Formats: sequence, structure tokens, C-alpha cells
Amino acid sequence: MTAPFVCFSCRKQFERNWDGKQNYKDCPKCGDSTIRYDHKFRVQKKSDDSEWKKVEFLRDNGFYFQRVYDVIEQNVYQYASYPKDLKEAKEFVIKYKQFSIDL
Repeated sequence: MTAPFVCFSCRKQFERNWDGKQNYKDCPKCGDSTIRYDHKFRVQKKSDDSEWKKVEFLRDNGFYFQRVYDVIEQNVYQYASYPKDLKEAKEFVIKYKQFSIDL
């Protein structure tokens, strides 16, 4: 199976073979470490510094665009939307901390 791996040095995403275990691989472009992201992640423009800062902040707090849920009512859930900017990301991390993961 393949999964997206993101290189923050190159600001690129690569589809790589993934065995379900190895979450870090060397970047095929620069050799730095890449990290596996959820299939829902879409790479930002290389020049969009504010977007990359937001994505890095989320990564540093255990969010790799995996599913995060909002409780609508008892036993009723929906997917939470990922934040649009760094300010929202800071609130998101606090609100959804229980969904953060360690890779």
C-alpha cells in the first residue's frame, strides 16, 4: 500500500510504499526525513509560509490530518474540519488533544 510522506525541507509530498509501520523515510529529493501523513492531506504551495507554519504546528502537536471527530449529540459524531490558519490551529490542538497521535 502507498501513503503520502511529507518533506518539510523541500515542502513536497511523495507517495511512498508503506508497510503500516514505518512512518519516517528519507526524502528522495534532499535526503532529509519525511513523515507519513493521512491520505486526506494535500501539500501546500511551497511559497505559502503561513500554511506551512500551520501544518508544522499541527505536526508538532500530533496531528497529521487523521480523522478527528466532533460530538454532535450523544452517540452522534461528525468529522471535525481542520483549521484554516495558525490561530485556529492553536484552538484545534487544545480542543482535540485526545485525537493527537505519536508517530
